[in-house]
Amino acid sequence: MANRPLEELFRNDSESFIFETKKQMKLLVVNSAEPDVAEFAENIAKIVQSAGANHQLINYRDGLKQDFSTFDGILISGSPQGDDIAEHHQPFFRWIKTTPKPILGICAGHHITGVMYGAKYLRSVEPESGDCEVEIVLDDPIFAGIGRTFVARQMHNDSVTLPENFVHLAKSAVCFNQAMKHQDRALYSFQFHPEYLNPSLIQNFIRLCARKTGE
Repeated sequence: MANRPLEELFRNDSESFIFETKKQMKLLVVNSAEPDVAEFAENIAKIVQSAGANHQLINYRDGLKQDFSTFDGILISGSPQGDDIAEHHQPFFRWIKTTPKPILGICAGHHITGVMYGAKYLRSVEPESGDCEVEIVLDDPIFAGIGRTFVARQMHNDSVTLPENFVHLAKSAVCFNQAMKHQDRALYSFQFHPEYLNPSLIQNFIRLCARKTGE
């Protein structure tokens, strides 16, 4: 992926939400794993950097004292931690409901986002692992440039239900809630890991952050 300015990387005349910005974007990447396990967060940070945006990477425990006002958007990474992660991490992620910044939660970040808004945690009969097909059920700018179905990397044993006030965006054969967004704000979450096979989805999120910044 070329290291091009955001205005060049995201200009697409076939889309209705073209943006151009002179502002240097800055994204916060929150590692939802323990400090010594940062692979997921680091992969996300590389995509942010390659898009020409600045970033800061922090551990989830530091979110309680973080000033979010200096960032244009926030990405929450996955984690290899087990089934109790959403419940365990809840006290560290209360800011999800209070910060007005655009947010994208990924895998564990998807679970945490859902549980913070009242979703139920579902124990899967079988894990969803490897490269699996995901079907988009509702068009959204976050999926710009992606077909109705696409292959995405999966690494999860469990999932979450769709919380109240969230819109269902995508599903797979094994997991109903592969993607969702809040109906009233730029809060998205994916069950799958876009940082492996679908970096353009993270680019689309940055694009949405830039659009919000320009409003």
